[in-house]
Amino acid sequence: MSQIIVDVNLCKGDGACVAVCAAKMLALNAKGIPEEDPEGNCILCGHCVAVCPHDALTHAGLPQEPFLPASRNLPDPAMIDNFLNSRRSVREFRDRPIAKETLVALLDVARRAPTASNSQKLHWIVVEGGAKVHELSAEVMNWMRTSDFSPARLAQWNGGYDFILRGAPTVVVACAPADYGWGKQDCAIALTFLELAAEARGLGVCWAGYLTHVAGVHAPLRKALLVPEGYVVCGGLMLGERKYFYRLVPPRKALSVQWN
Repeated sequence: MSQIIVDVNLCKGDGACVAVCAAKMLALNAKGIPEEDPEGNCILCGHCVAVCPHDALTHAGLPQEPFLPASRNLPDPAMIDNFLNSRRSVREFRDRPIAKETLVALLDVARRAPTASNSQKLHWIVVEGGAKVHELSAEVMNWMRTSDFSPARLAQWNGGYDFILRGAPTVVVACAPADYGWGKQDCAIALTFLELAAEARGLGVCWAGYLTHVAGVHAPLRKALLVPEGYVVCGGLMLGERKYFYRLVPPRKALSVQWN
């Protein structure tokens, strides 16, 4: 049974839906109406519905939530460039929680990030509260004490400085199925979406590298995070209100590029 439903009274036969179909499973029939290849493999991207200027298509296989209007009122390139260049890794946070509605909005942005073949296999874990976050840092340290770890870092921890999760009030962790080959890439893209959405709301963000690494080798940390069976941690972010604001953008190494 076809998943694509076409209103023939609205369809103009312009072929836009056929052109953007990621699986190339749509074709115009003799009457100029798009038809679905019964042997095709739809990835449920929704492009065919989203591109139609006449609202002639619906898709029975897509989630029953409304399509959002695509904005054409976008920031100019200079504004976007300045926003991206001004991003800083924030490691000093205020001791205040992030509103739940803000976290929900950030995750809603992140869930729309591109995934391989539109698989959408990611699972999210949110840890709220400075005490809970510090418990995660302590579990990371439990593993680090058994490894060949920097004495200087160990001295910092013993001196009361949490260099692992930096006293952040919230940590967001992205997971993917262990048998999914594109988990790391999909999680990195989605976490970047979340990071930039958080920056746009004035929040400070830093990537949780220690937590991500140790979650892959230390079962007690996986247990503390309540990682679902069959999933692996692919990345994480610390989030919170920033204590300090930067007025300058530091320099970077010269661009290394090869034009072929």
